Amino acid sequence: MSETLWPRLKVLAFVLVIVVAGLAAVGLYRGLPSSDIPRQLTIPERDCGLLQHFSSLDALKAHLASSPVGWPWIYGPNRLATFADAGPASGSAAYSGTNNQVAGVDEADIVKTDGRYVYAATWNAKTYGSEVAIVRAYPAETAALVSRIPVDAPVQGLFVDGPRLAVISGSWSAYLLGGAMPVPYFYRSETRVLVYDLADPANPDLVRNVTVTGGYLNARLIGDVATLVVQDYLYLMDNGTAVVLPTVWTDGVPRDLTYADIGYFADSDGSNVDTIVLSVDLASDAAPAFESFLTRGVYQMYVSPSNVYVAGVEWDANPDRTFVAESSTVHKVAIADGAVHYVCSVKVPGTILNQFSMDERDGDLRVATTLGQWTDQGMATSAAVYVFDDLLNPIGSLTGLAAGERIFAARFLGDRAYLVTFRRVDPLFVLDVSDPRAPRVLGELKMPGVSDYIHPYDETHLIGVGMDDPSGTGRLHGLKLSLYDVADVEHPAELSSFSIGTGDNEWAYSEALYDHHAFLFVPSTGLLAIPVGISSWGGPTYGYWQGAYVFDVSLQSFEGIALRGTITHGNYLDTPDYWRYQVRRSLTIGDVLYTVSTGLVLGNAVDTLAEVARVPL
Repeated sequence: MSETLWPRLKVLAFVLVIVVAGLAAVGLYRGLPSSDIPRQLTIPERDCGLLQHFSSLDALKAHLASSPVGWPWIYGPNRLATFADAGPASGSAAYSGTNNQVAGVDEADIVKTDGRYVYAATWNAKTYGSEVAIVRAYPAETAALVSRIPVDAPVQGLFVDGPRLAVISGSWSAYLLGGAMPVPYFYRSETRVLVYDLADPANPDLVRNVTVTGGYLNARLIGDVATLVVQDYLYLMDNGTAVVLPTVWTDGVPRDLTYADIGYFADSDGSNVDTIVLSVDLASDAAPAFESFLTRGVYQMYVSPSNVYVAGVEWDANPDRTFVAESSTVHKVAIADGAVHYVCSVKVPGTILNQFSMDERDGDLRVATTLGQWTDQGMATSAAVYVFDDLLNPIGSLTGLAAGERIFAARFLGDRAYLVTFRRVDPLFVLDVSDPRAPRVLGELKMPGVSDYIHPYDETHLIGVGMDDPSGTGRLHGLKLSLYDVADVEHPAELSSFSIGTGDNEWAYSEALYDHHAFLFVPSTGLLAIPVGISSWGGPTYGYWQGAYVFDVSLQSFEGIALRGTITHGNYLDTPDYWRYQVRRSLTIGDVLYTVSTGLVLGNAVDTLAEVARVPL
């Protein structure tokens, strides 16, 4: 095989994997005969007690044979072999942590800090490889790059657990056909948890490696225990006579899952996505605990201090799509004390937007969904909230909200829930969910634009980040920050707003629109920061600005939301690899605001935004 053909084959195989895995991750679309109309779920259906385990390998193979899809990264019938292979820390200052949804449940992210060091997933422009940079950030006058950790796959997230750093990475590993000439036959995803001892940050020591086959979905850290959700795809080989099952390696020692480890649901015909919930104690060498069951793919994950909820969506339709039935299945897995145990499942009407559309309170699960689809008459949609007890028995619901619209943002905060829906205007709904058996609407506010993320300012005020509608026609254009007063629940009000990039010849974008980890708000000071990119054009000229916008948010000030200033890591005209200098995250340590891009950690004084530290990565 020529040297030029070999890389092309690898790229082609990788692209095929990504395309199909992406389709599977967002749910299963099943076409039906044109004469059949799929059933639209109208009330939740509880599936507890239906999880079973295969009694034999033949039973598992028979189940997989009914799968409606043959994954295209299988390139031959032969059996293949694999390649071998917070509070401040000591000497630190008060700092802002990751923007987590649930107190006490840390979310994996690409940037972490312990109040003295900043740990950032980055990309080495010289080696073209993934790395984790360890930067001494406090005190600012001694800020410097301390060390780099090379990672052989893209970094998905980080955790800092006392003296330990956990690096979660994901890659596709080649499985080879045996013989004189090694030829790649298919690729399989793997997720690794690499644990480093940080006793000497200049020389981080790898002390543990837990690897599992499967693509990474998300992860949380509770105490010393990291819980991950990954998805592996089971498929038949050797003309249906063999099946490749997942493997968990602990420091190189494999634990091959057997048919008895794979759970399935009696009503999940054709499912071949093995969803694995894996708990790893970062402070011990104990073997990981896991639960494994077949689904049609999960795409959202919400975690309370004692439970993991993973959700997937399914669509059923006839070929001409004159009718589409949609539902979401939520699986509950208990993770208390590091153990992993499947509890129950429930199917709800509609689709779940993101993790903020789920919440657990006093053992009850609250879920917000959008029900509806495109028809030849237009959009027929509505929003709903469902409440379930600790065994996922339905106990309350509120349906038929916002006819003709869909949910853009949701947030459950104690006895209140807030939904943002949109079609031409942005209604903010205030819901009373104090009685789980009877959630109800208290009030709503309509305004131009839409919020994609809702963040609590205090008990009676919210901050919204989304897109503006300067023309008032429903055409979204530019970024918008809003400060809402929800003290009078029947009459919520927008106290203040700030728009970015709403001119006719400009366009603004922020990662905070879809990733809440990019949103920084420090309640004690009112400081708010988000990454921003602004494109502008006029005649033959084109401009692009990238950096962070920094705001003061205060109920006492006239403006409410006031721009403190902007920070940039570089001008795209002056920097050939300017894409490395797009600000991704912001954090504070003491009186310094740090912004982090792939190529730079920049420190600015909180009060004046004057530069006080600069550390190239």
